[in-house]
Amino acid sequence: MDLKHLGFRNFRAGVQAGLVFLIPGLILYPQGLFQNVSIALVEEVFFRGYLMPCFGNLVTSALFTLAHLVVKPNFGSLLVLFPSLLLGYLYLRTGSLLAPILAHAGMNLLFLWSVEEFPDLHRLLQTDLAWG
Repeated sequence: MDLKHLGFRNFRAGVQAGLVFLIPGLILYPQGLFQNVSIALVEEVFFRGYLMPCFGNLVTSALFTLAHLVVKPNFGSLLVLFPSLLLGYLYLRTGSLLAPILAHAGMNLLFLWSVEEFPDLHRLLQTDLAWG
């Protein structure tokens, strides 16, 4: 499969848009860079690069949220919908998968920083959802 088909194009626009999110995350939580870029790469290639051209941003973001809820059925996973919509918008706006990959990694780094800085908020986000 051609990598351009998955969204690996428009490198300059993708990097410029993605760095807006990645740089603050790097400044506040640099120790998680490699792991979070790896996670973001895999998730964004599948959800934005593969699914989003077929299903659009809203359905893809709902599926992205559902995938997070299956792993961790808590309030924080439910809130993943909102950054997912933003990641989809970045992909649509730039035409480059690099924008959501870098932004996703930056958002993850900011989340890890917030876990350490605001433990009470983290406990609230980890509240399990009651399914029945």
